[in-house]
Amino acid sequence: MRIPPSIHRQTPHLTFTLSRSGSDFLISLQLYAWLIYPNPLGTQSSSRVPPQFRHQALSDKCFPGDLQMTKYLKGWLMPALSALMMWGISHGGWWMWAPWAFVLTVFLSADMFLPHDLSEPPKYQNAFLLNLPLYTILPLLAVLNFMVIWMVGSGDFLGFGAWVQQHLDIDLFAARDRTTHWGMWAGCIVSVGLMNAVGGTVTGHELTHRSSKFDLFMGRWMLAFTCDTSFGIEHVYGHHVRVATPADPATGRRGESFYKFTVRSTIMSYVHAYQLEKARLAKLGKSVWNPFASPFLRGNLENIFMFVAAYYIAGLPGLGFWAILAFVGKQYLEITNYFEHYGLVRVPGEPVQPRHSWNSNHWGSTNVLYSLARHSHHHAEGEAPYWTLNAYPNAPMLPAGYLGMLLIALVPPLFKHLMTPALNDWDEKHASPAERKLAQQISRESGMTGLKIINAKLA
Repeated sequence: MRIPPSIHRQTPHLTFTLSRSGSDFLISLQLYAWLIYPNPLGTQSSSRVPPQFRHQALSDKCFPGDLQMTKYLKGWLMPALSALMMWGISHGGWWMWAPWAFVLTVFLSADMFLPHDLSEPPKYQNAFLLNLPLYTILPLLAVLNFMVIWMVGSGDFLGFGAWVQQHLDIDLFAARDRTTHWGMWAGCIVSVGLMNAVGGTVTGHELTHRSSKFDLFMGRWMLAFTCDTSFGIEHVYGHHVRVATPADPATGRRGESFYKFTVRSTIMSYVHAYQLEKARLAKLGKSVWNPFASPFLRGNLENIFMFVAAYYIAGLPGLGFWAILAFVGKQYLEITNYFEHYGLVRVPGEPVQPRHSWNSNHWGSTNVLYSLARHSHHHAEGEAPYWTLNAYPNAPMLPAGYLGMLLIALVPPLFKHLMTPALNDWDEKHASPAERKLAQQISRESGMTGLKIINAKLA
């Protein structure tokens, strides 16, 4: 490829220079930028590059294949987080808070201080490399949770502690002995519960949207780490159909606190999953209680298996601790459900549009959570793989990233303070005329202060 005498491009996190001297050229860039801007010379900035080099400046034609592999690295942030969790738990004591503190510090900082990731998905040629990190999550979660439940017990189930000490030089017996205060175990619960949610539920969510039997198998087992295998049924076939309507239990309603929402969502989502599966199998002349035909029943058996395994590993303490872990992991999911569509309105029967989800392009939320934060595109095209989701910068936006919203939702007055102007903006700028009229009625009934009642002529 012919290189012009010089091409220079800068972004806030990248310096990119090509200079020609004979047949040699110098490439200078910060590798860090490849993770943040996989396509920094995208459509908005390509006008600064000579036409013959647009969309080529960071292509395989310029760089060796091994450097091109860096665009696949973002998918490994979640497995790396799993490894960090294992490291913190393996030290025991107050170190069990380390993974949570790391997530809180690093990913909140990424969401707050890094530029929003408005990049469009780069061109990928190897889907296997994008799927591989998803598949590694299940064994990583299995090892992490086995280790935690093992530490709750008093014996050495299957000689696990001895094997780890002999082959990895990690003394889990000492870590167990150091963990003597309930506050230490609290760190374990919030850390591992978070991993079971972001690793198990987020990744399981991605896989259960697919039709491959292998992907569905992996995804549903991941959901078992929060005892929420029915999510793979209700979410795909219920939530995506009913979103932003009163019929959807996973849509937060105006004026509703998270604590009220989670009870309604947890119970009714499970009931809806049962009803959906029962109706589907009835059309096939099969029973929802047939384990060979019913993913709903198999999922419940997977949930039960997790409790039985915890009991065998660590007895009653293990059983109780697993119940707490599963509950906390489930609450992480429900908080996310709560703010992803909070207060949004859709006329039943009308098509689901990007405006029916709160979107986020915060860097940490987008890149760690397999683009879940690009929720507007996800609901517009539910079957689209995570690496193809677009930023949708004109969609309704959350006032903070996902981790920030998770913390804010736990404080109802603060959450309502931030979401009230967002809802007013949605009513005025995003809602259709029919939705605006419906939203005004719901606002009046909600008793939520601060919501504007727009003039009926606008509705």
